[in-house]
Amino acid sequence: MKSNLRRKALAAALAALAALAFAGIAAPALAQDAYPSKPIRVVVPYTPGGVSDAVTRLIMIKLADRLKQSIIVDNQAGANGQIGSSVVARAAPDGYTLLVVVAAHVINPSLYPKMSYSPLKDLKGVSEFGAIPLLMVSSAELPPKNLKDFVTWAKANPQQATFASSGAGSGAHLVAELFSQTTGVPMTHVPYKGVAPALPDLFAGQVSTIFDSVQTMMPHVKTGKLHALGMTSSKRWPTAPDVPTMAEAGYPNMTTGSWIGLLAPAKTPKDIVEKVSAEVQKVLQTPEVHDKLIEYGIDPVGGTPQQFDAFMLSESTRWADVVKKANIRLE
Repeated sequence: MKSNLRRKALAAALAALAALAFAGIAAPALAQDAYPSKPIRVVVPYTPGGVSDAVTRLIMIKLADRLKQSIIVDNQAGANGQIGSSVVARAAPDGYTLLVVVAAHVINPSLYPKMSYSPLKDLKGVSEFGAIPLLMVSSAELPPKNLKDFVTWAKANPQQATFASSGAGSGAHLVAELFSQTTGVPMTHVPYKGVAPALPDLFAGQVSTIFDSVQTMMPHVKTGKLHALGMTSSKRWPTAPDVPTMAEAGYPNMTTGSWIGLLAPAKTPKDIVEKVSAEVQKVLQTPEVHDKLIEYGIDPVGGTPQQFDAFMLSESTRWADVVKKANIRLE
């Protein structure tokens, strides 16, 4: 008896759906599993063991707990972040493939004429993790001990005014170019394959300065091998309170640096993006994550998807101008 009633009810429901379809009225969608219903893949377009990788894993452990779902970190390095980013740009926009990027993400279009994806059109912001200010240091073998003295010395000694970086097109390279353009100090770029190979020449005074992370450079400042000239942060850094900001030294345009954040394919549903964004912001507010980011030299930021998109657009414009003025091109 009950079986007959169920069959009649099902038949009536199917007939009603058919009538709606015939009348041109869309039937309500069947309920879908709540997001996330399966593991999420987060692509890091850089090698394992670096700061980007460490920060991603720190945050994803907490985010997985909040979303009650596994998160797999997938390192796909190469081409200054383009290889991994292109994978996510082409991925299904369902919230199950996300991407972690740094400032190079919006700088690449200015450096590489041909890219297989559009960083700002094919990928959209979820939430910024944090800002990464840089510390400008100079060799202790050279006379300048503060930023004002360095500018004066560099203008008087243009042949010695050189800056090291971890490679052409790197964040340290572009920040130094911005410094040169801002201060009017002509400086020659000396690229290295990473920061470590540059340090011996910097200690010896063969290159005069470098911009790099505070946690990398402050130990050498404390041993007397380097002089700390200024931070590109908006306020003095907790682990380097005696080092003035660039703005304090008279260069507010040098409040800059790199950053790190989470993206999704552009057509990912808004409700999914906003859900992940809200949970990321809660993770960033936990004391253990906040304090660890500061230790890494990162100022926790957070923010909405809309705020992150607007920020990336402004960063793209800013660095495109620096690249154009410095005539930098990479192939």
